[in-house]
Order: sequence, then C-alpha cells, then structure tokens
Amino acid sequence: MRYILPDYTNCCVNLMNSISRHFGLKPTHPTLPVADEKLKRGYKNVVVLLLDGFGQNLLMERLPFDSFLRTHFVQELSAVYPSSTVPATVSFKTGLTPLEHGWWSHFLYFKMLGQTINVYTNNDAYSRKSVPLPDVANRVMPYTNILDLATERNGADFKAYVLCEAKARDDFGVFQVTYNTFDEMSEYITTLTSLGGRRLIYAYHSYPDEKMHKAGVRSDETDKLLIDLNYQVENLCKSCPDTLFFITADHGQTELRESRDILDYPDLFDCLTMLPNGCTRCANLYVKRGREREFEKLTKKYFGDKFILFSRKEVLEQGLLGVGKPHVELDNTLGDYLLCATGDCNLVSGSLYGQPSTQPLGIHGGLTLDEMRVPLIIYGDRD
Repeated sequence: MRYILPDYTNCCVNLMNSISRHFGLKPTHPTLPVADEKLKRGYKNVVVLLLDGFGQNLLMERLPFDSFLRTHFVQELSAVYPSSTVPATVSFKTGLTPLEHGWWSHFLYFKMLGQTINVYTNNDAYSRKSVPLPDVANRVMPYTNILDLATERNGADFKAYVLCEAKARDDFGVFQVTYNTFDEMSEYITTLTSLGGRRLIYAYHSYPDEKMHKAGVRSDETDKLLIDLNYQVENLCKSCPDTLFFITADHGQTELRESRDILDYPDLFDCLTMLPNGCTRCANLYVKRGREREFEKLTKKYFGDKFILFSRKEVLEQGLLGVGKPHVELDNTLGDYLLCATGDCNLVSGSLYGQPSTQPLGIHGGLTLDEMRVPLIIYGDRD
C-alpha cells in the first residue's frame, strides 16, 4: 500500500497560522496562501469546522460530484503525524506542530511518574486506573491556544468560542459551548454569528470518525451519514451571512483487515523495555541497550509488509512529528523507534489496546494516503 509523509507547509498548522495573523497575532509557521486570500475579504465571522475523520477519500469517493462539500472543495491538506485526533486537535488549538506542543499521541510515557498515561482521561494506559497526580498532560505540557491570544489581542467587539460535544468536552481555554447533536451545534453557530461584533469560532464534531470506527469506511451506514452530513453542513453555512467557513478534518480513515499482537512475537518483545505506547498505527517503542540491531531485523521480519520503522534519529531528522523547537518533554515521551503503519494492519499489545478481535473496522494513525490526506473546504456568501 502506498504511504506518504506529513507536509508541515500544507496542513492545519498553516491554516491556523493564517487565522492567527488575520486576528493580529504573529505567525509561528508559514501561513496557507488560499486561506490568506479568503481572509482578506473581511468577513465579520470566521468559523473553523473540524469534522473528525473526514478524509479526502470520503469527499472524492463517497459523495456526489455536485454535493455541497465537493463543490466548495479548495485543496487537499496533509494531516499532522500521527494521523490521530490528539496531535491534530492540539495543533489546531496552538498553530504548532506535534513536535512543538508535545501532545503527539494518545498514550504517552511520563518519566516523572514512571507510567504511560492516557492524556485525555488521566488514567494509567494499561490498568486504566486513575494516576496519583491530576491532569498530568496539562501540567507537564501546558499550552496557550490561539483563541485565547486572539481574545487578548482584539477589542471588546471581538469574541472567540469553542463548540464541542458534551461527551467530549475540550479544554480549549476560551468560552466553551457544549452540544449533543450536529443540529444543536448549528443552532449555536447561527446564533453566535448573528450577534454584533466579530466572532472566531472553532467547532469540533466527532462524525464521521465515530461511525466509521464501528461500521467501517466503506459501508452503507457510512455513506448515509456522509450524505446527511453534507446537507447539514450546507444548511449551516447558508444560514450564517457574512461568515467565512473553513471546513476540514484532523485525519482520514482506512479499513482494518488484520490485527497482530506484539505479545505473539516473544523474541521481538524481549528486545523491549516496556509495552509499546503511542497508538496501534504508530507504536512508540523503547528498546534495550545493545539489542537495536536484533530488534530492527525482527521488526522487518514480522512487520515489514505492513509497517515502516523509524529510529528516533530518523523521526527527528525527517520531521515526522513536525518542524520547530522540540518540546522539552519529548526527550521522555518519544521512544527509540516508531513503528508506523503503511498497510491495513493494527499492532496491539494486550491490555493497552485490547485483543485483535476487538479492534475497530475503520482505523487511523498510520501513513496511508487515506489517513494522511484531508480536504480543505471553504465557503463564504461573498464568493
């Protein structure tokens, strides 16, 4: 299967730096020319709508040619890496790459506790029990988000909001509105953009990602959801005059056809100092000193048909996690190797990810084209 590396000159980081500059902030990375051009038109409101898992493959393969989302497609963007929600959403919030903000995967090892932590739930990744220190990831890797900075920079006629589902409350820092359905989210956006003054809104929705995990990428259920989502987004956009919409995704998804458990390869597992962390499509591996060559040979033997192995040095030199100044905690959270999926296989590890039989139908986190390519759709009623 073909795979691609992330492009940190054409991703959500660049989109958010365009928005930062538009609201008077100094960009931390190159901006996105197409976004810059649209923002020059002086819309009163700017809305960033993130549809989780809405990859380029869904737009071009699963929606009709004359659908609203395809009609207003502008260009393809790269996902950040890993192609997962945690690194991507923090990049949306900060305008920084995963290398810089440090939230580069869902399960990370924190040396201060000697534990691998689920950065969202603050539980031990293996036992799923709460860890002694509350809110570990935010304490160790705090960040300042763009909406907060834009609020400080602009006058009283400016307000910034984040909208997210109540079940997935997001610690974004600015005024937050939670909702339960897409229609409810749309009502909030329509109301907020109708008020006086300027608005910057970041809205996150868990579909189609949540549905595809359960039903698969190419299923009748997913197709129906995409058609419905297309109409819902169209109705939302056309209900908000003088509002510029940037509609994109954190990553795409691909179909899972095989799962392997690293515990089934005892000679390879014996080379490790701990169970893998990271995610099933981007395994973060710590290797015993002096066993590196043996580990590399065994990894190629067992997984070379479905994964590609990057040493820590290669991860940094090739900019896999991004460009810029590495976060100080990266020394602790990044292992000796990343084993990255290039095919249709997951790598699980017992208690951390469950058994192969429990894996979702749709997956992400790897380097396949379906996972790494996302669309940028732009709509404004002045175009």
